[in-house]
Amino acid sequence: MSYFRTSRNVELSLLKYLEDSLNTDWSGVTTCKNFKQVYAKNVSLPIVCVHLSDTQSQRHEVGSTTLRNRYLLMIDIFSRSDAQRLDLADYIKSKLKDGWVHYDHSQTSGDPTTLTLSANGREIVTEFVADHRVDLGFGNVDEKDKYRHLLSVRVRTSA
Repeated sequence: MSYFRTSRNVELSLLKYLEDSLNTDWSGVTTCKNFKQVYAKNVSLPIVCVHLSDTQSQRHEVGSTTLRNRYLLMIDIFSRSDAQRLDLADYIKSKLKDGWVHYDHSQTSGDPTTLTLSANGREIVTEFVADHRVDLGFGNVDEKDKYRHLLSVRVRTSA
């Protein structure tokens, strides 16, 4: 059994939460973890892409060897229109504000495609960092980038 480290678990926990929420409340929204998946030819809009951008580490207290990490998660929304872009951004932001379950992920060495999940605390948003349209200017902009939005949040784990 191979266990994932905390940073990877934070990213995958948010991806699972958004995927479950969007599958319940929206239809036809694809969730993914990297831009390679976004720009694949067979994936249609709308798409929500989640990835961990960075981690800030601080000592828990003076003299402690325990670190308190805060993770910067980026959520790129690729939409069909400005209206859909705004609706998805507002929907996702409303889902993030209450936090979500943190899962520890693991996989068996013989089957790397199947993940085992174990709930272990919550992810809590400590700061909404960005909420804006991504403007790539005029010219030859990929169809998927025409109505793109960026949400970024800083979170901590309460495990």
